[in-house]
Amino acid sequence: MTNIVTNTPNAAKLVTSLRNTGYDSYTAIEDIIDNSIDAHARHINIKVALVEKEQTIMIADDGEGMDEKILDQALRLGSITEKDEVSDLGKYGMGLTTASISIGRKLEVITKRADGQMLYSAQDLDDVVKENNFIKVLRPANAEEKKVFKGMIHGEAGTVVIISKLDRLSNTNLSNFSSTLTREIGRIFRRFIESGIVFSLNGKELSVLDPITLGLKETEVYSDETYDLSSAITGGKIEQIRVRVALLPNVDSSRAKDLKMNIPNQGFYVMRNNREIGAGLSLDVFQKHNDFNRLRMELSFPASLDNILGVKFSKDGVSPSQAIRDFLKQEIGGQVASIRKQIQKMQKSDPAATVDHTSSEAVIAQRSKLLITPDAIIEKRARSGDKPETREPGKPRTQDGRDPQVTHRMTKPIGARFESAAMGREGTLFESFQEGKIIVVRWNTDHPFYDQVILVNKGDKNIISALDYLVFALASAELKYVSEEDPELLSNIKTVKSANLRALLS
Repeated sequence: MTNIVTNTPNAAKLVTSLRNTGYDSYTAIEDIIDNSIDAHARHINIKVALVEKEQTIMIADDGEGMDEKILDQALRLGSITEKDEVSDLGKYGMGLTTASISIGRKLEVITKRADGQMLYSAQDLDDVVKENNFIKVLRPANAEEKKVFKGMIHGEAGTVVIISKLDRLSNTNLSNFSSTLTREIGRIFRRFIESGIVFSLNGKELSVLDPITLGLKETEVYSDETYDLSSAITGGKIEQIRVRVALLPNVDSSRAKDLKMNIPNQGFYVMRNNREIGAGLSLDVFQKHNDFNRLRMELSFPASLDNILGVKFSKDGVSPSQAIRDFLKQEIGGQVASIRKQIQKMQKSDPAATVDHTSSEAVIAQRSKLLITPDAIIEKRARSGDKPETREPGKPRTQDGRDPQVTHRMTKPIGARFESAAMGREGTLFESFQEGKIIVVRWNTDHPFYDQVILVNKGDKNIISALDYLVFALASAELKYVSEEDPELLSNIKTVKSANLRALLS
């Protein structure tokens, strides 16, 4: 007699838990769109609207459609479906069900193969909870369902997914929700739109939104390389990734705002089987800084590398293995450092805009033991046999390798150094970083505060010193308490302060 027994999960508790699998409303819809692309659809029609006074989301495609066997699997958790790692976007066989229930309590599917009958299936969480059993409807479509199908799809085959009883929509204002979804789809599925797949939302055809701006002739493609990953990294066969490094156009502040050239959007855009799953990531290759607002990189890889790239269940982020991070830093880090140097060459300040900060530096050095400052950054000395460590990409250069465009002076080996550089009118009032025990404060000579306050009073050492002390105190606090979990928090606060000050002085 065997001791093996069935271990059926509690349906009511499980479906309630599965509503919290990491999807937001946008990633859920995008996951369902993946199924349409995998079904070779050429037209994907999305509708976000009131249907009989109830908020409803409908996703229709003219793909291959499903027969009864496949439809039966589609509304199961962990469905048994064949996936091609080279081209398919789906992976776990749970996308349709888990994505839909993260938004609403009812899922309906109307589908038809070119040579088959039209079928209907539905799952209502209220029924699952009531019966405490995974139950659903599966039958031929009726006249009303056939009408819905033909109203959404122009063709003999395809699938319509309907999500209703929406109780977890990210934004219940359907107009605002649709606007955000329009931008998301245009960016995430940009390669598929370029290939000819037509996406429409509420009757309006969607266009490509490319954060790399490859369609602009002014965009500089710094490099576009395919790299072999050794079996030591992949734990198996040799795989390839592609990295495209681009420098967005050097434009005025108004256009820079339109192109979203800011700290959150700089960095890597990660493409899995040509579908974006991560945006604006540093991946430890560089530290985000206003110097990199024009930097965009596109990392492309096949689904066979999901494990070492750490692809999330909801396909809206990655957590690469340390081996991948080290590889990217080695191959791309030098390029990022060169790009920063190139950008900083364009920030050369007018000599007439320089101010003498010697007195401020001297006082800060004298009183350094009384000040609350961040820990000094001490470079590790290489031991015999160790590989030399390279400067972390994105970190400012040391005194021996300083970029010539930034005005500076030598100072005592502890304290502060004040510099000036043209960082754009829309840039922050100042930037700060550390070089060993030195806190470097770089004034932005393009900010109106510099012109109307600093330069106007450049001859008054007391006023200049007071301003230097104020900005040094702010810089010290930023560097000491910047959060590793949210490195952009203080940067965003400083950006808002600078913007408000700019508005008041303009």
